[in-house]
Amino acid sequence: KTKEMNIDIVEANYNQKPIDITGRLYRDFKVWETLPNYSRKINVTDTADTGADYLCSISYITYNGEVYVTDIIFTQEPMEITEKKVAKMLYESNTNECEIESNNGGRGFARNVERILKEDYNSNRVVIKPRVQRANKESRILTASAWVNNHIYMPFNWKNKYPEFYKHIKNYMSKGKNKHDDGPDVLSRIYEKMTTKATIQISDRSII
Repeated sequence: KTKEMNIDIVEANYNQKPIDITGRLYRDFKVWETLPNYSRKINVTDTADTGADYLCSISYITYNGEVYVTDIIFTQEPMEITEKKVAKMLYESNTNECEIESNNGGRGFARNVERILKEDYNSNRVVIKPRVQRANKESRILTASAWVNNHIYMPFNWKNKYPEFYKHIKNYMSKGKNKHDDGPDVLSRIYEKMTTKATIQISDRSII
């Protein structure tokens, strides 16, 4: 019965967890039903820092400055399982580039995903890019939130397809302590990738 109900209603009526709508960071997200034409697919993955954290991996395409999310993994399963799940999603979704936060165990996770893609799928199509993140997570999430809400499109019926992710995003509060921030953190990184201009560094040696 609860599978057919709105997750917010289930949480309030059955789990005694009423939602404070006024304190939410995000409004309702736009959704897509048909993807626009695209040439490449990108992924951002944040590994779980501790046993209580979630791994969050999001693949998406871009079109006219907008982001269309296509695939999500959001789980507390151990790394030996999530490495295989992420590799499988990257391969089956035809993702071209994957950025994995390399803080803590992220660099080893990235190496293992790359190895699994080669050994299990005979594929080197996905370019794996480890990335160190040093900026304050909470401030990044708050800074990105308005853009994220206005320019990221979720899959149609994403609240039922990815219920745990949906619940965490919808319950993330703009003020106060949030138990988990893994989903909003990845969304903020997508914002940064979309809005930060690439810089080209030219050394003296490259000038002839």
